[in-house]
Amino acid sequence: MTATLPTAAPSIAAHAAPAPSRRATWPLFGVLAGATSLAAGFVGLTGNYAEKGENKGLAILDEVNRGGYHVAFLLGLVSVASLLLASSGWRRWAEERAPRSLAARTIPQALAATAAINVIGYSLAGSMALYLPGGTDAGWLTPESMFVNWTYLDFGLLLGWWGGAVAAGCAAALSFGRSAVLPRWMGVVSILLLLPPVGMAIGMALPGMPGFTMPLWLIVVSIGMVFSKKAQA
Repeated sequence: MTATLPTAAPSIAAHAAPAPSRRATWPLFGVLAGATSLAAGFVGLTGNYAEKGENKGLAILDEVNRGGYHVAFLLGLVSVASLLLASSGWRRWAEERAPRSLAARTIPQALAATAAINVIGYSLAGSMALYLPGGTDAGWLTPESMFVNWTYLDFGLLLGWWGGAVAAGCAAALSFGRSAVLPRWMGVVSILLLLPPVGMAIGMALPGMPGFTMPLWLIVVSIGMVFSKKAQA
């Protein structure tokens, strides 16, 4: 009499469908960084610059918007923190999707550089809110010192986004060619939003334009990183 060994039941796990991949959420920090930076730029500059052809000197300090500087400072801090988190997300993405790509490795560094430069401008906006009439330390700085801060803030809230321009150029490089790891539309958007600051820098020596176009670039590309199958964010 021969014994029959029981046949092992097929493993349920072997036939289970693979768990669907979840959309990445880290790019949303890029959306937040871009939105708050744009808001900080517009709020911080509204009513705080002289009209073309005007030269009021120290008298301009009597007309600036202390509350605008305060709001810009707070929004800017949120933007800096979000940029650093987005930078870490891009670094992880580069390690997983394009570990040998120089362009992919440069994007997180460029965004981190943007945060490092921007925090200077946002902090100076905070100092204006602190020392202008109505601030807690009003009158502590001389008008000449305040005027130096005001002069820097003519473009100071926008300058760090040249790092974002470098990141946009790298994203464009990653969107074309046989080894592209980003969708082509991201490359097109990157180039289109790079043209205004680069063109104005060449033609007019205008340094602040990236502060308006590059946050918008980061918002659009970050949303794309959440939904793009090709990017596999």
